[in-house]
Amino acid sequence: VVGVEIVGGVLAAIVFRFTHPKEFNPNAPTQFAKLLCEFIGTYTLVFTVGCCVLSGSGTFNATGIASVFMVMIYATGPVSGGNLNPAVSFCLGLTGALEWPQVFRYWIAQLLGGAAAGGSYLAMFSPKAATLEPVAPFGASHAFLIEVIYTCMLCFVVLNVVVSKRNNPATDGNQFFALAIGFVIIAGGYAAGGISGACFNPAVALGVDIKNV
Repeated sequence: VVGVEIVGGVLAAIVFRFTHPKEFNPNAPTQFAKLLCEFIGTYTLVFTVGCCVLSGSGTFNATGIASVFMVMIYATGPVSGGNLNPAVSFCLGLTGALEWPQVFRYWIAQLLGGAAAGGSYLAMFSPKAATLEPVAPFGASHAFLIEVIYTCMLCFVVLNVVVSKRNNPATDGNQFFALAIGFVIIAGGYAAGGISGACFNPAVALGVDIKNV
């Protein structure tokens, strides 16, 4: 068992070297690192969602998922911005905070991360699998509405705590941004989990329901 944890530590060191190249070479290119951050961050988020859905506690699932989302934003934010969500990247493109070519590159990395995580949790829990659908007695219209409302809230909070120059000036950046974003997931998870499943993220939806795609 001890050897397994050592392997995890070695893997973390390898990933860090690839996702933070400027720590080792100030002139290193960063495009690959950004895409790798989006892939790994989204993978970690979606894998945690899958594990929580199939083996976690309904009482604390939202908190656990929000926690991993928060820490992965802190880990990847300095490199890629820590979007980890195609809806967030699209919103940043609409507001001019992210260039459109980068939005589409992030989409590919995020969706690949979500799909890979879906395959991983399926392999772990097979033949059990999650199914993404409205929770009875609610229907598709209820699920659509609640997903729109809380995805909007998530993107709005991102814009306020990350993009807004009043809340995050260049010379005095705030350190609470990921915490605020994580609390949106806690709120939305408890409010919408029993209606739509509380995805708020196309990559999560893809990964959780990968068996039915």
